[in-house]
Amino acid sequence: MIDKFVHIIRIYFAEAWLSYQGRFAITSPFGYIAGKLGFPFFLMLFFIFMGKYVGFSDPLYIVIGNILLIPASSGMGGVTLAISDERQWGTLSYVLGSPAPRGPVFMGRAFYYIVDGFVTALLGFGIAAGIFGLDLSTVNIFLLMICSLLIAVTSSGLGFLFGSISLVTRDGWMILSTFLSFLYILVGVNFPVASLPMILQKLSWGLPLTRGIMAARLVMEGEGWSSISSLITGEVLVGLVYIFIGYFFFLFLEKRSMHSGTLDAM
Repeated sequence: MIDKFVHIIRIYFAEAWLSYQGRFAITSPFGYIAGKLGFPFFLMLFFIFMGKYVGFSDPLYIVIGNILLIPASSGMGGVTLAISDERQWGTLSYVLGSPAPRGPVFMGRAFYYIVDGFVTALLGFGIAAGIFGLDLSTVNIFLLMICSLLIAVTSSGLGFLFGSISLVTRDGWMILSTFLSFLYILVGVNFPVASLPMILQKLSWGLPLTRGIMAARLVMEGEGWSSISSLITGEVLVGLVYIFIGYFFFLFLEKRSMHSGTLDAM
């Protein structure tokens, strides 16, 4: 029993490292940093100036929201590309044909993307403190780290879902990119969820990130665990739902793509 558990853990971390290394092996340090911090920074400036244009006078609200979306983007985009690139490079059939159990092979792809997004978000808060005057003196840094890490984990469920879609279509990344654009509207990144029409508010509460971002904002305002515990619990439950849906959807589409002969077809 113990040997089997150790074997699964070894597969999990081996798959995690190979997947992450394969994704960034050809990326220069400058390209990596620009992709992780450059694009989010300029996108943040865009939303700040847009907010000022429409009369939204709290730029730090937008700054915090965009920083909190960094781990989510890493979790979703990294996992989606980790699966779709295997198909594009023609190696997916070898991965799925291995005798390794599907669970650690599938879930392992998220690990380093979660860590990467989490660390990038923490760097983002440090940069925001220096550039935008974000006051972190009253913030419980430990709770902020919990919220940022949780957002990275729960968002990976969406990455599994969109990565699974890429098993049967070449447009998986395009679909995810479109969905990421909607997240700037739906989960309280640039303005409160309460500002949305009621139907979009209901959709927002059914997504990962919404509760995690709200919890992180409360922490930034100096609130403690008692104020965010219900939001954290809800975020965990919603995230687990999406992770399991993504996993079983992956298994379903894997069988379907094998029957239809589209597993490595481009």
